[in-house]
Amino acid sequence: MKAKFVSPSDPILTKKAQKISANQINSEKIKVIVQTMLKVAYGEQKNKKRPVMVGLAAPQIGILKRIILIDIKANGKGLPAGRQEKIGDLRVYINPQITWESKQQMEWYEGCYSTGRVCGIVKRPWAIKVRGIQLLPPRRWDIIEEKHTGYVARIFQHEIDHLNGKVFPDLIKDPEKLHWVKKSEFLLYRNKQAWKNWPKKCSFEKWKQIKNPLIQLLNN
Repeated sequence: MKAKFVSPSDPILTKKAQKISANQINSEKIKVIVQTMLKVAYGEQKNKKRPVMVGLAAPQIGILKRIILIDIKANGKGLPAGRQEKIGDLRVYINPQITWESKQQMEWYEGCYSTGRVCGIVKRPWAIKVRGIQLLPPRRWDIIEEKHTGYVARIFQHEIDHLNGKVFPDLIKDPEKLHWVKKSEFLLYRNKQAWKNWPKKCSFEKWKQIKNPLIQLLNN
């Protein structure tokens, strides 16, 4: 199974992903989907112990199933030049659901392969509890309930949003907090916390045009 990221205008990103039943979990189909997602998450780099992304949801690569990958060691702060990045801990979750969230919230930047150059500042609960089925080594599935805080809690919320047909720009109400970030600018945007006062905005109208499949079709 070959996979690539669907475009921001793909209707699959607005649909609710299908729950995986107990008799499907150990099927060859689910095994192939998980392997495909892991391959996408680790990319073509030489160091296969370090993922190139902190999270991935199956709908982002055109698969409408409730499967996500989360790097539970991610911190979102980036690294100064010359420092080696720590090895992540990318885990597979099936049918994840948030069972509790804190009243305390935190603002932080978010970007996404499913939104192109659109990034922004999103307020989310600082801590959550997640229940789901996790793939444990060597190949054993187990029901888990975990508490996560800070940036990792944010990744879970972001990816579970994808399972429910949501993308982060739709959560932003303040136009000053929706940003346009070129690929060459992203390290600056992230590492220096320039996102807090990013001068390049993406208007709500522009975002609507980007995610609207009819407008994309007319423009091509």
